[in-house]
Amino acid sequence: MKKVSTVQNTVQNSIFWLAVTLIPASHVQATMSPELNRGEKLVSIAVPNGKRPEVCVIPAHFPGGKYSAKDLQTEQGLCALNQFTNTAICPKTNSTNPGLIFHLLPDGKSISEVQQSNCKGSKGEAKYKLSTSCSYTPSIVGYYHVSRILGGIANVPPSVLRTFDLENHLAYGRRALSLVRRGDIIDQTWRGLISQLSAGAAGKKKDQLLTDDLDQSYGALIQSPKKEAFYKEFFNGGAQNTIRAANFRDRNASFALVRNPAPASRLVGRQFVADNVQKIVQMKDASDLVILDTLLSQQDRFGNIHYFNRYAFFDKTDLTKSGLPSLKFKKDVTPDEAKNAVLVKQMLLKDNDCGVAKDNIAKGAGLAKVMSHVDPKVYKRLLKLAKVIDNAEVKVFFTRNLMFTATDFTGFRKNLLELAGLLKSKCTSGSLNLDLDIEDHFSGQPLKSQNCEIVGAEG
Repeated sequence: MKKVSTVQNTVQNSIFWLAVTLIPASHVQATMSPELNRGEKLVSIAVPNGKRPEVCVIPAHFPGGKYSAKDLQTEQGLCALNQFTNTAICPKTNSTNPGLIFHLLPDGKSISEVQQSNCKGSKGEAKYKLSTSCSYTPSIVGYYHVSRILGGIANVPPSVLRTFDLENHLAYGRRALSLVRRGDIIDQTWRGLISQLSAGAAGKKKDQLLTDDLDQSYGALIQSPKKEAFYKEFFNGGAQNTIRAANFRDRNASFALVRNPAPASRLVGRQFVADNVQKIVQMKDASDLVILDTLLSQQDRFGNIHYFNRYAFFDKTDLTKSGLPSLKFKKDVTPDEAKNAVLVKQMLLKDNDCGVAKDNIAKGAGLAKVMSHVDPKVYKRLLKLAKVIDNAEVKVFFTRNLMFTATDFTGFRKNLLELAGLLKSKCTSGSLNLDLDIEDHFSGQPLKSQNCEIVGAEG
């Protein structure tokens, strides 16, 4: 991807903010109006029998956020999934969330053939989740964008806003009830969702589940990662959320390093070998996790953390501003890259639906208060966001683009200002080390000096 000049970025950002500040105030709320020109682009999906088209929203990106070309490609791919032409849909029949799973069609198979087999043998491409059970649409899309605002942390999968024909959604719900065992949690959550969707204007959650014309449901369509696994090293047991968070705080080996006040260079060797790289990656993952979950009031994290394997290596063909090889993490490497690569686990936060309007388990457990290490770039971005959070256009971005209610935004703002203030205070007092820059740790050069301010620092 070509780099855009500072001047171009400034112009593009100004245009973006001008556009969002011109949004009518009546639309700065959580209700979903399909005809509203929100996001970067609206994709219309024709529905048979002359019904109102469904809508998929390719989101606007927060200026300065670290979105990749692959993010945009994934957003476009999600909005290209069409249950009438190229995608089979099957209701989710496991765990607790009554979602819909979008499946790409295997070669030679029709939509009806795949759905009649209950999508067996087909890997889901995406999940459609709504504000039901513990799930909350603004949490799903919020995690995606806030992760990018903070520098692309935690490998949060891209998501888009989506509407779905109500009659068809209810039909999939009835299909789900015919496949699950009566009384199971998934049976109960499907029955609860069907009841709310069927209630229409009388439904208590109609603004969170139905478009303003009551003809469609709306929620988030989120990419389904491939080849991920449960991250057992980030789970320390416990029967409920508060106990699990406390166990992570007090027993987790990686978080114990994050709590340790000694510099990371004394805790983890700087030689680029697998054991050292894994330790520093897990320290950063744990620190990033706490920051995201504290900001977004995650209620159901521990037990819902995943990972995938990635090769870490220094790319001599791509130099940093300092003229040094840049650190890369890739799923597959070339023979040349493999010579100096190490295989490590990287955290994947894919289950982010139980947040924003929920109990803030990370804050309740005081996880941020006991941290002694953070990535300096994440720290700087956090402080920068706190500095602009009261700009009117930022509130519009969250309420229009991410579907936050005014109450949701107030809670997020409170979390942000508290966390930024806490980390800034810890940094200036010397109790927080800005030393989880993995590239710097293994650069072989003298470590960068610590700077607790925003000015003059990379982010």
